[in-house]
Amino acid sequence: MENETIQLSACHEAGRVVFAYLNGYVCDSMELPGTGTGGGSKLNSGSDLAFVQAVFSGNPLTLSPDKREHSIEVARKLMAIYCAGSCSVAFFQNGANIPEELDMEIPAQDQRYIEKIQGFLQKSIVDHPDDYPAQTMVSVFKKLKDPDTWKAIELLAAKISEQESKTLSRFYIEDTLMLAGIRARRAPASQAYSVGVHEDAGVKPAAAPQETTASLYDALMNLTPLDIMLRDFLKKIKKDWREGELDAATKYLQDVFKKYGG
Repeated sequence: MENETIQLSACHEAGRVVFAYLNGYVCDSMELPGTGTGGGSKLNSGSDLAFVQAVFSGNPLTLSPDKREHSIEVARKLMAIYCAGSCSVAFFQNGANIPEELDMEIPAQDQRYIEKIQGFLQKSIVDHPDDYPAQTMVSVFKKLKDPDTWKAIELLAAKISEQESKTLSRFYIEDTLMLAGIRARRAPASQAYSVGVHEDAGVKPAAAPQETTASLYDALMNLTPLDIMLRDFLKKIKKDWREGELDAATKYLQDVFKKYGG
């Protein structure tokens, strides 16, 4: 029963995080419920933070008229993100298929956010449909049918479930999503908005066994200038790499450069 609860919680958080990335935002951290701070995701909307705050305030009049259109776009993104968690759980429980009915359980906190977003849109758009949240859920389910989207959610849910701390930092979130072909869009840095979670460095591997001086020397002598730059970069991110892990990470980045760097 406990494993099932963890699995469903991981699916819920992964769904929300993946849809945040699909909408151009990022996630500074993930944490499952029962880990000490309530669980949830710490989403980072970058330069859209002021718009996010306006949406959750429920008052479009806090924004100047020239910014209203963009605020509506942000509200629609947020609606998809906050519907995605419950939709992902329902999709998973239905055998990776869209359920025949939209009558599904939505956590109270998600429901509050959905109601706030809907209220903002109703004040911003004349004749905004009352069933817009349901329309959004239908769109989310259709996106979940995309194999790449569902693969990203499955990988991320599995990654956080296997961590003893049940937390993931942004580095591990984006490393996992990259395996599914989702790349972070680098928005200008901004304070994240949180649902009760603090960033955690994640589970660190045990200390590496000491290498012999000769083997280290031979390996270093074969490094290219690019290898050295990449290794230095990786060591700034994480200081306790094992030598084999560092080599694998360096090769991984080289492959990424080859694939996306032209």
